[in-house]
Amino acid sequence: MLNSNKKFAISTLTLCVAIGAQCYAKANAQPFTECPTEAFLIQDKIANLYGVKLATGFYEKLSPNDWGQQKMNALAFNFHDQYLYAYNYYYNSVVRIDSNYQVTPMTMTGMPNRGFYIGDISLEENTYYLYRPGSNYGLYRMSLDAADSNYMQLERVVNGSTLNLAIYDMAFHPTNGSAYAVDRWGNLWQIDVENGTSEKLSNVGQSGTFGAVYFDVTGNLYISRNNDGKIFRINTNWDYPVAEFFAQGPASSNNDGARCALAPIVSVEASTTDFGRAPDYYGTSINNNGARHEIEAGELYLGDTVLAEPNAYASNGTDIDDNDGVAFVTGIEAGKTAIVSVDASSSGLLSAWIDFDKNGAFDDDEQIFTDLAVNAGTNNLAYDVPTWSVAGSSWARFRISSQTGLSPIGGAADGEVEDYAINIAEQNVIATHYPSENGWATLAFEDNWPLMGDYDMNDVVVQYNLASYAVDNNLMRVKISGKVMATGASYHNGFAFRLPGLLRSEVDTSRLSYKINGVAQQTSPLEEGRNEAIFIIADDLANYVTAGENCKYYRTEPGCGSNIQMTFELEVPMQANKDKAEVAAFPYDPFIFAAQGFQRSYIFGEAPNRRFEVHLKNQAPTEAFQANFFGRGDDASDADNQQYFINANGMPWAINVPYEWEHPIEYMDIKFAYPDFHGFVSSSGQSNLDWYKAEKATTKNVFKE
Repeated sequence: MLNSNKKFAISTLTLCVAIGAQCYAKANAQPFTECPTEAFLIQDKIANLYGVKLATGFYEKLSPNDWGQQKMNALAFNFHDQYLYAYNYYYNSVVRIDSNYQVTPMTMTGMPNRGFYIGDISLEENTYYLYRPGSNYGLYRMSLDAADSNYMQLERVVNGSTLNLAIYDMAFHPTNGSAYAVDRWGNLWQIDVENGTSEKLSNVGQSGTFGAVYFDVTGNLYISRNNDGKIFRINTNWDYPVAEFFAQGPASSNNDGARCALAPIVSVEASTTDFGRAPDYYGTSINNNGARHEIEAGELYLGDTVLAEPNAYASNGTDIDDNDGVAFVTGIEAGKTAIVSVDASSSGLLSAWIDFDKNGAFDDDEQIFTDLAVNAGTNNLAYDVPTWSVAGSSWARFRISSQTGLSPIGGAADGEVEDYAINIAEQNVIATHYPSENGWATLAFEDNWPLMGDYDMNDVVVQYNLASYAVDNNLMRVKISGKVMATGASYHNGFAFRLPGLLRSEVDTSRLSYKINGVAQQTSPLEEGRNEAIFIIADDLANYVTAGENCKYYRTEPGCGSNIQMTFELEVPMQANKDKAEVAAFPYDPFIFAAQGFQRSYIFGEAPNRRFEVHLKNQAPTEAFQANFFGRGDDASDADNQQYFINANGMPWAINVPYEWEHPIEYMDIKFAYPDFHGFVSSSGQSNLDWYKAEKATTKNVFKE
């Protein structure tokens, strides 16, 4: 999209008066203050200069309306002095363009009768390389270093018959010193500017006049096609580089581009790009050409707001969740019609996909809306769920823009992308959730069992969500999702779930799915050698979370907050005809156990390994537990009366809170963080039922982000 009203620090054009080969400016020229992330594009016979954000294709006019410059070409950004340079047809000379877009002709020698439309400035040397095919022309070099004896002298490296390429622009690689170009047939050329030779690397699969060519700092080459404005990305680090569509830019019959090749494609400090949040195998990050939108105009988005981030999964610098524009009114059930509510800030075009077959891609036959016109406000939309949909967790992607033809990946010049984790249900399924469909409960463990220890209840803290799916009272599958919130422990602990009443043999292991941080795990979490269905979330949590600099523990000490480092998602499908009533109710049986090979307290003498477990109050241990550990230290378990993992006062070593609970800070007894906790336990849960809520906490004694 074009926005000529963008506020830039552009001074009134300084007129230059050519006297012989000299030009005197009425104001001092100023270089660009940094290596810009945006690209520069010269278009039209009466030249206009545009800024282009290659990541999204968003562009805006930079030159003032009275610029009045004739056609220019061979545009180049000089990293050495932070100016733009170009060949100007009116002056038949190279000109310099400063940060105020003031144009100054340069004094130079050796210019052929007809000028150049191909050029760039080397990053290794302060030298401008210009090219035009034909025996009377060729590849030329011109020093831009005022200290050189050949400053501003055009010298031919090789004639245009020897180096004869049907190219329209070239760009220097950020590190290897070579220039690259794509010819009209799609051949990618690497040009050695020192000796004037070239090597064909591949055919990129796209043809046309690529009049604007750019590099980024990672070695990706971007080519803009004149006739349709499409921007393609080519990874020159590949053995056989090919082009992929990247974004839609401006079309023009006259096109030439430049950018600072040492800059990232999206600004880290001042991003104006919105990304999705699905796992990266869907195409989410900039590296994977993920779906992304320019939010510079800020007028079209989903929900209440849209925020920018420098890449997928990066912070937007606020606590605001801008994934707020889509609500699934009905469940997503195979073979049925579903309804989704989409809230738009203004009228636009909606495209959306759901990964119905759970293959980790948004395929063409999984697009539920294509350029669907939506109005400002709430739009209730229906779509059909294919009968071949695979039950379980999957992802949906929604994109709104004024552009047509968006795919699930690539850039767009306006709008927003929102990704949602969804669940696909079997037909006629009844879903049950704990603590709610989208809520989180909290588990907290004291790992000093059978000693009371500091009783800060933060040695392992996990927030989790459970779901079960049944048809005609037959349990079809169970889903366990969670995130490790804290590990305030010196001991090495594993974490697991047992599903009491379910045997290992009753799990359909061929369809079992387990992901850590969105990545499918190759090793099954279903514990080997057991009759019971026990799922090992982590053998040792210390392998997945770290305390961070100047912190002893993970997220338990003041000032030691960090991003969540471990999330997990487990889907347990059943063999046929498992009666739901035979499986224990929520929250099943979450527990911690001793990691292999690590010592614990003196109570055990040797490392107890998998024989050591800590469960919720009055929950029996698994078949792996060593029964004679009961009764040691402060433990007062009584198996005959089904009392487990409590002390003489009935205090537990593990608690479950149906709430996103704020755990105590390190070494802070829970009674000082939550004064009503002991009354709740001593009354067997009959009083102080809301002891765990934030307003009941002693704020200074609980962990804050």
